[in-house]
Amino acid sequence: MLKAICFLAAISAVFAQTKLQWSLCGTSVLQIDNLDVGSMPITHPGQMPFILSGKSIRDIRGAVRSDIQIKRTVNGITLPITCYLVNGNQVGSCVYPDLCLLLKSVLGYEQSNCPQNLIDNDIDCTCPFKIPKRSLDISTVADLPDASTTPIQWIGSGAFDVTIKANDAVGTISCLNLKFSVKPK
Repeated sequence: MLKAICFLAAISAVFAQTKLQWSLCGTSVLQIDNLDVGSMPITHPGQMPFILSGKSIRDIRGAVRSDIQIKRTVNGITLPITCYLVNGNQVGSCVYPDLCLLLKSVLGYEQSNCPQNLIDNDIDCTCPFKIPKRSLDISTVADLPDASTTPIQWIGSGAFDVTIKANDAVGTISCLNLKFSVKPK
């Protein structure tokens, strides 16, 4: 009986999440006032709103090296996602040499289809990042692919705890903890 209660509590905790949870985990040159991706769970394929307001207290230029650690919870069981090599690309809890290239491969943004709101914030969707020291008020919508047809099919469903530690040639940019859930349509 105790196992059944624990199992139901874990399941309800996963499905009770209705909003992206985030926190900074150290010093950051990105001062974030608001970060949101719409309601939970994030569904794919589909559109996901992305809202970021705050400011960058220094220019962020060049490759942004990112150490991303991912834990996934499914049916009350939490396991770390390791780093995999899929079709020549790193997927999962990996150290990525350029976060911009990773985002570009997932979202498909190029200069030709860069959302106007990013351009309005002096971000032109070219890699490496060129984010000026300034206030940021980003509100855009990302088209998410069907994860089951991509090299990131493991992200197709579950609750995720993600830590992103990002650095550029100058030093630490940010350490960010995220909690969110994902499910297919």
